[in-house]
Amino acid sequence: MVGTKYLPSLDKVVWEPSEHVADVPVAEQIALLPSLQLAIRRSRLTVEILKRPSDNTTKYELFQRLNAGGTTANAQELRNCIMIMVNAPYAHFVRELASYQPFLTALDASEDQIEKQRDMEYATRFLVHTYVNYDGRLDVEEFIDESIVTLASAAETRIAGQTFRSTFELLNDAFGKDAFRRFTNGRPGGRVILVAFECIAIGIARNIEAIMARDDRIEWVRGRIRQLWESPGLAGFFAAGLRGTVRIQRTIPFGTQWFAG
Repeated sequence: MVGTKYLPSLDKVVWEPSEHVADVPVAEQIALLPSLQLAIRRSRLTVEILKRPSDNTTKYELFQRLNAGGTTANAQELRNCIMIMVNAPYAHFVRELASYQPFLTALDASEDQIEKQRDMEYATRFLVHTYVNYDGRLDVEEFIDESIVTLASAAETRIAGQTFRSTFELLNDAFGKDAFRRFTNGRPGGRVILVAFECIAIGIARNIEAIMARDDRIEWVRGRIRQLWESPGLAGFFAAGLRGTVRIQRTIPFGTQWFAG
């Protein structure tokens, strides 16, 4: 064997010393420990065969099963892979949206969060919740997985891109990095909240044409966000133990109605 960057101790290790080992004298060969030999003999080697005509869903399911060792990919990293497999240009489109500065400002994600794909996750959630209605049939993560495949397959980017950019330009002009923070006594504070993202970003996106037609759209959005945090109905979205499947059946319709004017 040859030592590697992560396993330098494998250098010159052999199953058993032999004169037939090329380029390594017998005196320099290191026999593999009997315990390790036994572990290798008892190990199973799994072979997954994926034929060329296999559909994208099959490829994704296989990728998920293989993602069991080493550093496990998170849910969004898996979605990024399936988007590329289904429609690479669409995956590039989502990446461009996730890099849009007004969006990044509103998201206010740290470098560590971006490294873990939080920007892509929220851009994906935006597209899914704006264009696909949740029926409660699937778990939230499964719903997002299935829906982004549907959107990638449809490959509509012009209207979606315009809606995304208009929404976050408005939010950036209204409150910048405080757009998704809780307002208490009229002042924003704390961290960016997913519930706020679902209510505010999706609510605006689903009403974007009517909002953009207003002459006072920035002031109007600013006022609606402030009033939203004073709404009695909002408290129920933060109940302890509230499942995501129940939450998004409340937040998305609430935000859609709230920003309908």
